[in-house]
This record gives sequence, structure tokens and C-alpha cells, in this order.
Amino acid sequence: MPLDCAQDRPKILFVTSHWPLAAAYGAQQRVLNLGRLLSRFGDVSFVMVPTEHEDEETVRRTKREFQVHRVIRPLLVAPGGASRKLPERLRHEFDPTYMVSDPYAVSEPDRAALQQLIQQHDVIWVHTIRIANRFRILRWPHSVLDVDDLVSRQEQSAARSGGNLVKRLLHLRRSWIWQRRERIFPERFDVLTVCSEDDRRYLGRPERTHVIPNGAHPLEARPRALSELPRIGLIGNCTFPPNEEGIKWFIRDVWPMVKREFPRAQLRLVGRGSEGYLTTLGPDITGLGWLECPGEEIASWSAMIVPIKMGAGTRVKIAEGFARRCPVVATTMGAFGYDVEDGRELLLADRADDFASACIKLLRNPELGEALSERAHKRFLERWTWDSFESTVSTAIQECLARSNRAQFARVDPSS
Repeated sequence: MPLDCAQDRPKILFVTSHWPLAAAYGAQQRVLNLGRLLSRFGDVSFVMVPTEHEDEETVRRTKREFQVHRVIRPLLVAPGGASRKLPERLRHEFDPTYMVSDPYAVSEPDRAALQQLIQQHDVIWVHTIRIANRFRILRWPHSVLDVDDLVSRQEQSAARSGGNLVKRLLHLRRSWIWQRRERIFPERFDVLTVCSEDDRRYLGRPERTHVIPNGAHPLEARPRALSELPRIGLIGNCTFPPNEEGIKWFIRDVWPMVKREFPRAQLRLVGRGSEGYLTTLGPDITGLGWLECPGEEIASWSAMIVPIKMGAGTRVKIAEGFARRCPVVATTMGAFGYDVEDGRELLLADRADDFASACIKLLRNPELGEALSERAHKRFLERWTWDSFESTVSTAIQECLARSNRAQFARVDPSS
């Protein structure tokens, strides 16, 4: 039967390091929109596990929309590399249950407080394995792990992206370690969610894994208003290593070729850290910082670039570009996880000269950009709006409840 009264709604505890109402960035957008989708099916509250201190306005906005049970500050406790004692180093390398996967851990009182909250809730939704491991809890009861980015794939992409032989081997070693950890996710959590079908296949347990891509919301059509000086833009957290390295690659290897063809072209960077040193690496680069409403700025671009060379999961900026009807040029890694085709919804290029040629095409031919962006927007409305993931979220919750024998929640109904 559908749920028909408030007390029949499952209690869902969302454990994450990202404040859902913080200034917008990729992981924050995922947490916020998953939190809102979960609220259609149950009573959602949060446990925050941030490593950085948030501003008061972020806390106020979050608490206006969601209940926050507890803010837990993880401690910087774990030694790394050669400073580990031999038994710990061996466990780190060979024991997939070893949970010291980053330098942080919570205190014992905070761990006990979370375990008490777990017993008081019907579904525990955990955003990323790193957060789960900070609690040193191996088996999470009645839980959904939102994998988001698979660390082993991050390390694989870092190994492929270059560097000397030693660095590549270190990345491959870390990928192997994380692959072993990822294989036991189904034993540690009842249900898994990932960002793409490719990640679902990679994990190898499709019956326990559901795909919830990164998406965006449909936006009111904004007339394109291309700048008199041709603009190419990027939006994203420029302090996030995959974004930072991708921007540096673009400025170093791609931007000079674009400037030779279009000397008056401008590169516009939007997002946290964009106003820093990156603007000094080449000519005519403007960093605008974080913008609360970037729509007018993006409407002036001939192309949005996603020059990501390493990483995992999917990029929210792809969905945002499609939602805003801005033509997109991306690397294969930048568009990973989205079922798109070069020349249909966007332009794909991995080599610097090809990426430059794609940008130049859009600067020369606005009609091509219009055609790409219209097809991309249509696909976005069909596949990648947050509302379109509602049924998958419902299925993940129901499966979690069923596996934990919470029979009173046989079905969750957003209309209740």
C-alpha cells in the first residue's frame, strides 16, 4: 500500500561532508538535489562531516530546509606513506576492509553518536566511501552508499593523463588497492548508487547498483547574447584538482592556438578560485569568482569548455551547459557517463589541436553552436533533469527497506 500518513514515512539520515545549501558546486548540487528527492519519500535529516568551516549563511539556509542532527568535525589523525607502522602499511596495501583511506577520522564519541542515530532511522544514505570510512564502521545497516566518484577510476585516469613512470605506477598501485575495496561495497552497504551505466558495469554487481546521474534543473530560456569580443568560458570549482589541471592544460596547450585564429578572443572562468593565479597563465583570461546567477554570463559565451583530463563520475557542468543551451566542447573524460555523440550534442576532442579546432569552429560558426545546443537541450530534458531521477531514488529506498526487513515501508509514495 502507498504511505498515507506522516508517521508511515521512513526516516532517512543523509551523511555527507557537503552542506546542501552552500554556494553551488558539483558535489554540493548532487547532495542538495538528492536530499530534495529523498524528501519526497521520507523525512530527511542530515549529519554533516565537513573538513572546512562553513559560513553562517550556509548553515542558516540549510537548516531552513532540512533538519541537521549533528555537525561532526573529523580529526586529522592518520599518518601517511612511509610513516605508517609495518602492520598498518600491510593492511593498507592488502586488506580491503582497512578503512584508513584518508587522513581523517571522527572521534569515538562522534562515532557512537552516529551509531545511535543509525538505530533511530530507517535508511542511512551515505555520500561517498571516504565519509563512510571516517567513521570506521565496516557494515552499515539499512544503508545506501552514493558512490559518486569511483576512486579506482580516478587513479586510473591520473595514470593515463601523464607524468613520469614512477607517478604513473603509484597511481596504478592506488587504483588496484581501491578496486579491492570497491569489490566489497555490496557487503558493507545494502544498496549502491553510481553516476553512470559505465560505473555500474565496472562495479560488477548490477543487481545491487542503481544509476543516478548528475543532472540539472530546466531553466527558463535566456536569449543568447554573444559578446562583441568572442568568449569561451568554463564554470566549476577551479581549486578542485581535475578542474585545475584541465584549465592549466587548456591555457598552456589549447589557448595559444585559439588566440592565433581569434586574437581578440577572451577566456572567462567562473567558480571558486577562478580569480586567482590561473588568470596570469595566459593572455585575455578573466576570473569572475563564484557567481550566484551565472546565466547572463554564460549566455555571452560561444562555447563552454570541459577540458577534464582525469577524474571519475560525471561532471555536473555538462548537464548545466545543456540546460543553458550553451554549446559545449569537452574531452572524452569531461563528458564521461553521458550518452552523447561528437557532433550531435557537443564537440569532443582529447588532443590539444583537436580541442582548439573545435573551439575555433564554434567561434566561426554560431549556427553550428545553435544546432548542437538545441539537440543537447532536448536530450537533457529527456534524460538528465533531477526530477527524471525520482523513480530511481524511490527504487533505491525501497530496496534498502526490503533488505533491512522494514516491511511497514513496502512502498514509498511521493504523493503521500
